[in-house]
Amino acid sequence: MYTKRHILLYIAGLFIMAFGIVLIKKAGVGVSPVSAIPSVLADLLPLSFGNTTILFQLVCFILIFAVQRKTDVKSLLILPTAIAFGYIIDFYMYLLPSGEPALWLAYVICLAGICATALGISMIVKADLMLPSPDALIRAISLRFTHPLSRVKMEGDGIYVSIALVLELIFFHHPESVWIGTLLSVLLTGRLVGVFSGWMSENQTES
Repeated sequence: MYTKRHILLYIAGLFIMAFGIVLIKKAGVGVSPVSAIPSVLADLLPLSFGNTTILFQLVCFILIFAVQRKTDVKSLLILPTAIAFGYIIDFYMYLLPSGEPALWLAYVICLAGICATALGISMIVKADLMLPSPDALIRAISLRFTHPLSRVKMEGDGIYVSIALVLELIFFHHPESVWIGTLLSVLLTGRLVGVFSGWMSENQTES
C-alpha cells in the first residue's frame, strides 16, 4: 500500500536526481552514464537536453515491454514519469548558470552532482514506485534472463556510454559529453546509493 509519504519521497527523489544530472553536465567534465546518449543527441539535434532525455526514456520504455512481454499499471506509469523527468531536467538547465569553471571547481561540482544523483536514486528506490525507464529496462532484463542486477546495471551503463562515445567520434571526432566525470559517475554512484540507502534504512528503523 502506497502512502502519501511514498509519493512525496518519490517526487523529491526525481527532483534531486535530475538536479544531480544537470550539475554533472554543467560541470563540463562528463555526464552520468544514463544521460550520455541524451547529452550527445542534444548536441546533434535542435532539441533541449530535457527533450532528448524524454526521447531516450521513451525508447527504453518501449524496450521494457519487449523484454517483459506483459503490461501492468506500474510499468505504464513509467511513461508519464519519463516525460515529467525531462521537463524537470530542462527546468534545472534553465535555472543553473552555464560557464566554464576552473578545473578544480568543475570536479567539485561534478562530485556534488554525483552525490545528488545517488541520493535521488536512493529515495526513488526507497519509495518503491516507478524507476526511471533506463533503470527499469535494466531491472526487466535482469528479471527476464535471471542475471544479477549489479552485473546487468554495469553492462547497461557500459552500453549507454559506448553508444554515446561512438556517436561523438562519428559526428565530432572527439569526446564531448563522455569524459572523466562519466568515469567518476560509474565508479561512485553505485557505492553512494548503497551508503544513502543504508542511512535511510537505519533512520527508518530508529523511528
